Amino acid sequence: METFIILGALALLTRAGFALYAGGLVRAKNSAATVMRLLADLSISVVAFWAIGAAILFQRNNQWLGILRDLLVGIHTERSVVPFALIFVRLAMILTATGLVAGALAERCKFWPLCAASAVLAGFVLPATCGVTWTGWLAMHGFVDLAGGSALHVAGGAFALVAVVMVGPRAGKFNRDGSSSNIPGHNLPLAAMGVLLMLVGWIAYVIAGSAVILAPQSMREGAYGPGAMNVLLAAACAGLGSLLYTQVKYGKPEIVLTLAGIVGGMVSACAGGAWLPSWAAAITGLVAGVIVPLAVIALELRGRLDDPLGVIAIHIVGGAWGTIAAGIFIPIPLAPRGRGEQILIQAVGVIGIAIFAAAVSAALFLILRATVGLRSKEADEFDGLDLAEHDIGAYPDFQQNSIKSYHLREA
Repeated sequence: METFIILGALALLTRAGFALYAGGLVRAKNSAATVMRLLADLSISVVAFWAIGAAILFQRNNQWLGILRDLLVGIHTERSVVPFALIFVRLAMILTATGLVAGALAERCKFWPLCAASAVLAGFVLPATCGVTWTGWLAMHGFVDLAGGSALHVAGGAFALVAVVMVGPRAGKFNRDGSSSNIPGHNLPLAAMGVLLMLVGWIAYVIAGSAVILAPQSMREGAYGPGAMNVLLAAACAGLGSLLYTQVKYGKPEIVLTLAGIVGGMVSACAGGAWLPSWAAAITGLVAGVIVPLAVIALELRGRLDDPLGVIAIHIVGGAWGTIAAGIFIPIPLAPRGRGEQILIQAVGVIGIAIFAAAVSAALFLILRATVGLRSKEADEFDGLDLAEHDIGAYPDFQQNSIKSYHLREA
């Protein structure tokens, strides 16, 4: 169990990497606000999972949704059959997906609605999808998703997709003639460093997910190697795929799309985890490195969805493809129902998880829009959310810092 604690702690590096990635891909005037939202997401998600999420994830009353009383509101008795180490590693895994909404809605959404979204994701949606995937109905029908390619990433991406539709794009993103304006992030080296840091945490995260599902067999020393190698291979091949695609498409390698492709490759390795042969992980990552950038562009130009970090494409497309790829590539002994039926149950799981997460997201954001509202004020968006909501800038030496926010100027 000590191994699980170490893996879970290392998996938290994905949060640090995502904060750098998000902070670098937004404009300087919104960088501090974006990081603040991710800090709030971490705090709220941990408490929500401790209070009720764990009780939903580990329930054994039925194949769908219930509550394990021993874990409700953090109660843990000596008679409980769920060790703290297992709770901790599952929470570390869930935290890889709770910040997706904050990233997708960067630069134009109010602060507190995002906090509510974090609570619902960590306290209900993700524990429910993970429960039905890892021990519930889908697991009983042979669904393979060792580290949450669909249970976490498709679910989180679908939740974010609905939120983006309801909040709308940033001011100036789309033009009347149907074109889209490029709004570049302010610090690409920071974003790239975030991706590299995520890769370190992602290896621990996928190993942990595979180990929990495969335990006790996975506790053998040699069982961790395949998962680690698969993540690195998938990320590297995804980066190669993105480089080649953007070179052909634009005549030069495109940095932001390559970063998105690499993260999409990491996501695609989650479902198959340690079960994928290394050559299959390489193919899975290579395909992800092409289809994720394609999806980023298509969602923006055709879907007119404003997603500054490419969260929706990375996690829905990367996660869905990785889940289907697990059905295609895992060895036959691990898919006793046959290849065709395995692929079918993988597809059913992806679609069902996406629909569930999107439905809960729609209900939540409809309530929030009718009560507290979702969109930041136009003047706040113009000034930047750093100053408007937090009265501080990420780079005070290089920004005008005598203005706090428009409402304080008027006072």
